[in-house]
Amino acid sequence: MGKEPILAQFTEPVAGENTRLAVLADLHLSVDGKGTWRVSHRTADRLEAAVRSLNERSDLDAVLFIGDLVQAGLPREYEAFDRVIGELDHPFFAIPGNHDLISRGSDDSLELAEFERRYTPGELPYHERIGGIDLLALNSNRSTRDSVADSFEGRLEPETFAWLEDKLETVERPLVAVHHALPGTRSLLMDTMDRLPTSGGSPDFENADELLATLAAGNAPLVLTGHLHVPGVVTMSGVREFTLPSLGPYPSAYTVLEIDGSGTTARLHPIADYDDRVEAFAHGIDHVRVQLSAAQLAGLPLVDESSQ
Repeated sequence: MGKEPILAQFTEPVAGENTRLAVLADLHLSVDGKGTWRVSHRTADRLEAAVRSLNERSDLDAVLFIGDLVQAGLPREYEAFDRVIGELDHPFFAIPGNHDLISRGSDDSLELAEFERRYTPGELPYHERIGGIDLLALNSNRSTRDSVADSFEGRLEPETFAWLEDKLETVERPLVAVHHALPGTRSLLMDTMDRLPTSGGSPDFENADELLATLAAGNAPLVLTGHLHVPGVVTMSGVREFTLPSLGPYPSAYTVLEIDGSGTTARLHPIADYDDRVEAFAHGIDHVRVQLSAAQLAGLPLVDESSQ
């Protein structure tokens, strides 16, 4: 431990006590899928490997999953997920991604209330004190307690903005997490699509600009996002967005945030061996997110504010 590649170093957030938070993103667990650029047939193996790796660490304060736990939002996928995550030795929290709560034209879809019961401290959005930081976890899935989302695009409910504004004024050490990417890293993806002969894309985030403005007004030091599967750090309007690598598809890794009085260090923790990484890359070689991930990982750290 401590020798894994550094993804990024930030001067903020800081914490009065050493805090270690493992962050997982975009597993897309499938119980019967094969192939695709998401390497669907390996997703259960990826989760099992991640849990083994996390359980080898005694220094973690918690584990956070920032969306797309499963591929199709089906109860049988969640049953498979819960069997594995039930072996985790650390406190576990999650927020939904666009694949986690999605209507399939039938009643066979997990609902928001059930997701909250299983994976949150109460309901979304939520504030959880973890070590020396204040996690502010948002729900950008379009599902409500009355209906399941019928679109993969992201959206925050109006009351979430009021909640976030209040929390950013009152908490001591905020760290914001939301699944859908903000305009910063989304622009990075779209710009790359224009430069490479690849396929792919990403569902949009309807009120991302409003979220960006709220974060900027509240001086949020860092926001964690997933969704794109691409590790990246982009600053817009003074807001630093850190988009995390995917656990299921290439590069098949999770991130540990090491937060102390000097700032935050983000380390990459691959959970696939060489052969599995090659297989994942081969499955996604024609997809822009995989190619961009490889390019980003070739130039670590993504940012080093300690040297600025």
